Amino acid sequence: MTENVQQLAMVRHLARTGEARRRRQAARLSLSEVAAAVGVSEATVSRWERAQRLPKGTNALAFLEVLQAIDDTPRQVPA
Repeated sequence: MTENVQQLAMVRHLARTGEARRRRQAARLSLSEVAAAVGVSEATVSRWERAQRLPKGTNALAFLEVLQAIDDTPRQVPA
């Protein structure tokens, strides 16, 4: 339960700060591709990315999964 709350907080942070959109664009994915992967409409993803709405529930967790999969931030410093 606590993990889900942390994940919801993370995905909402990514949406509010514009990081979600930056990651999608850096991965050269369209709104429709991300929307299809999450199972929502393009308009929904667009609203999330512009912080007009915040992702909720299972759709939010699916969105976070996509964002984590396309994250281009290095996980560790190269040796």
